[in-house]
Amino acid sequence: MAGRRRGAGRLWALGGAALGACLAGVATQLVEPSTAPPKPKPPPLTKETVVFWDMRLWHVVGIFSLFVLSIIITLCCVFNCRVPRTRKEIEARYLQRKAAKMYTDKLETVPPLNELTEIPGEDKKKKKKDSVDTVAIKVEEEEKNEAKKKKGEK
Repeated sequence: MAGRRRGAGRLWALGGAALGACLAGVATQLVEPSTAPPKPKPPPLTKETVVFWDMRLWHVVGIFSLFVLSIIITLCCVFNCRVPRTRKEIEARYLQRKAAKMYTDKLETVPPLNELTEIPGEDKKKKKKDSVDTVAIKVEEEEKNEAKKKKGEK
C-alpha cells in the first residue's frame, strides 16, 4: 500500500461524478430520428438565380463590387495614398518641389499687373510715383517729348 495516497479515492469519486454529469448533458442533446420524409433540397445557386427585388445574382454581385470599388477610389483620392517609389523618383520629386518653391518666392516679388501695364482710358498724369513704368510707356513718353521739341523748334 505504499503506492496509494490518502484521499485518492475521494478524487476518483469526484471525477467519476463529473464525468457522469457531462455524459448526461451530452445524452440530452442527441436528436431522436424522425419518421417524417426528408426536406427537399433547395435549387442550386447559379448566376441566374433571382436574389431579391427581381435582380439576378450577377446583378447584385456587380452592383456591390462597383460600390466597393467606388469607395476605395474615393478614399485613395481623399487621403492621397502613397505608391512605393524608387530613390530616383523621390529625389526628382524633392528637386521639383524645391524649384516650385523658389519660383513662387520669386513670383511674390513681382509687382501687381495694374502697376506694370497701362489701363485704357486712364489718365496718364494720375500715375503713382511708386509704380513701375513699362518699356511701352517710356517709349511713348519719349516720342511725345521729341514731338514737343520739334513743334517748339518750328
